[in-house]
Amino acid sequence: MKILFLVPPETISLESSVPKALEGGKGYYPKLGLLYVAAYYERETGNTATFIDCPPENVSEEALLQRVREIKPDMVAMSIMTFNLLDALHTANSLRQENPNLKICLGGPHVNLYPKETLNLPGIDYVVFGEGEKIFTRLTQALETDAEPLSSINGLGWKQNETLHINPKETELIDLDELPFPARHLVDVSSYQHIIGEGRQFFTIQATRGCPAACSFCDIRKTKFRIRSPESVVNEIEELVKMGVDDLFFVDDTITIDKKNVLAICDLIVERGIKIHFKISARVDTINEEVIAALKRAGCYRIHFGIESASPKHLKYLQKGQTPEKVERACKMTRKAGIGFFAYMMIGIPHETKEEMFATVDFAKKLRPDYAQFSICTPYPKVELYYQMLNEGIVPEDYWQTFAENPTADFKIKFWNKDFTEEELRQIQDECHARFYSSPTYIMKQITQLRSWSDFTAKARMGTKILTSRLGI
Repeated sequence: MKILFLVPPETISLESSVPKALEGGKGYYPKLGLLYVAAYYERETGNTATFIDCPPENVSEEALLQRVREIKPDMVAMSIMTFNLLDALHTANSLRQENPNLKICLGGPHVNLYPKETLNLPGIDYVVFGEGEKIFTRLTQALETDAEPLSSINGLGWKQNETLHINPKETELIDLDELPFPARHLVDVSSYQHIIGEGRQFFTIQATRGCPAACSFCDIRKTKFRIRSPESVVNEIEELVKMGVDDLFFVDDTITIDKKNVLAICDLIVERGIKIHFKISARVDTINEEVIAALKRAGCYRIHFGIESASPKHLKYLQKGQTPEKVERACKMTRKAGIGFFAYMMIGIPHETKEEMFATVDFAKKLRPDYAQFSICTPYPKVELYYQMLNEGIVPEDYWQTFAENPTADFKIKFWNKDFTEEELRQIQDECHARFYSSPTYIMKQITQLRSWSDFTAKARMGTKILTSRLGI
């Protein structure tokens, strides 16, 4: 079989809670999950796959159709989030008009939540839900060689004579050290970039999966935390360096859950003399001075902290499991070690006043991060916060279920706040960013930390976006 792994063009993606002015302003991240599936497929079958990542490669719909005509795939596989479901469906429809016999398989976070609903959509032949590497490969082998009946593949859904078949969920989790490195040879590494990085060439890496924390707004809350061996991670880093990558982002939700493993990774980077810049995401209660010092020695230049709010009451509502005091301690420790940090903040939490939102801005300014992002609290599909707001009557009906069953281009993500309209929340959000980034202390700090002309222009672009957003330009 000829398999095309595809990230569709961005045509009708849903708007997120990030400010409109900043959407798309961070560059493009590689679709690491789909690259893992492609790598596993190639290793197990001996076949060579094709991968097209339309947004960073600037591939239009017409250009995509032309490339598909040349490739002549038997199946197109896409990994989708709810945000780009409409993009995937639109692209699938266009491809099927060209070739009615082409098979379409969807996987990814949205399918994990709504496997039956996704399979029931027109033009979708297969869905893979759960960790897709083994499931997708078994599907292709079953189709190509009758290796096993489709009914025996857990985590698979398929159509037969317009009848839906949804197998049980796959409960056996993958040993991460069994996986090959993502199939980066299938993409143009130079097409990925991040405007506030440290190096010349950016890419992503994953050392762990899962997160045991209970944050109510997160779709992977209380999931089993698994690690890769330090040797595997650092071997991959060495391979990336040989490809010209000098700036890495560990996309793990909270890599520092297992401190011993993080220390071992850092020590191995230093022992092998690898020169790399990297950044990570962490909870404030999962770091200490030993971990911070090791990260700094190994090349870590920024930590992304999910801080959310200055209010203990609202942190408790979000089941964040941390306090403002823990936040301050972790941020101070990080600054002292010479590592920058990015503060993810949240406003518009149910029952939060405007004064409390601006208090969160003041708290962020006090922490002195390199960057801060103020997202509007949004109940995403099937997260605990969504059910909590449904039970409270804040969200009147299961509107995500309605969208999953009948996704239409006029769908709008809602914040569902009883005290503020969407327009008011957007205005407050713009004001929060303006208050933070226009602070004289912040401006002076950024000026003193400029390293190069490219660094200056990147930060200037971000500042311009924030200013024009506030002015409505």
